[in-house]
Amino acid sequence: MDPLDVMPAESRFEVIAAVSKALEMDLEAAEHIVRASEPMWNALEDAGGLVDSWGGGEFCYLFPRMCAGLKGPAT
Repeated sequence: MDPLDVMPAESRFEVIAAVSKALEMDLEAAEHIVRASEPMWNALEDAGGLVDSWGGGEFCYLFPRMCAGLKGPAT
């Protein structure tokens, strides 16, 4: 099953667009990152409820912000 299938279409586009903007990359690359995030997000949830379920409202809000933190000067 495609992990993005569980998200409503509006939420799917919203989070992909937000990740695209945060990381300054095209939508296709951002979509790939969002799809790959499900196992990490589930592990955070399993580790004591650090986040809500994958694809939920918290994911759509926090994940792009987490990605923005990755966009820093290269060292």
